[in-house]
Amino acid sequence: MKEIFEAYDCDTEHRIQAIFSSIFVFQNRMQTAGEKLQTQISMKQWLLLAMVDCCPEPRTLTNVGNLMGCSRQNIKKLALALEKKGFVRLLLGGNNSVCIELTDKVKQYAEEMGKRHLQSLKLLFEDFSENEIEQLFHLYSKLYVGIERVEKYVEELG
Repeated sequence: MKEIFEAYDCDTEHRIQAIFSSIFVFQNRMQTAGEKLQTQISMKQWLLLAMVDCCPEPRTLTNVGNLMGCSRQNIKKLALALEKKGFVRLLLGGNNSVCIELTDKVKQYAEEMGKRHLQSLKLLFEDFSENEIEQLFHLYSKLYVGIERVEKYVEELG
């Protein structure tokens, strides 16, 4: 990636292309590293657990999917795999919705993996100052707004 960033550091258009492509490369590399870090569940399953934990009630497949940017069907597939492993329970909610409930196994797993996760985050952001982390946080929120605009644009095309 270093070579790509150097080659594309010539104007705004090229920098945007490098940032866009790097998002996918970063995601792939983080997923690969994360799945070596934690062997009981995949990174997508881990993300589902994290999103369920912060999702407001009702924690339906649809609501969690909206948080993760995934379809209800993808969330159900992840949740069924986690249910088999004892991390979640799927419960029938109102209006025939399916709700996801975390089990005690999630808390136990988080305690077991906590040190590894914290160390990974420390390593990932080791070269950043507090100010840079704050800036990156705000820049990511702007990027999220841009993603929403792209989603709206795609809907209008369809």
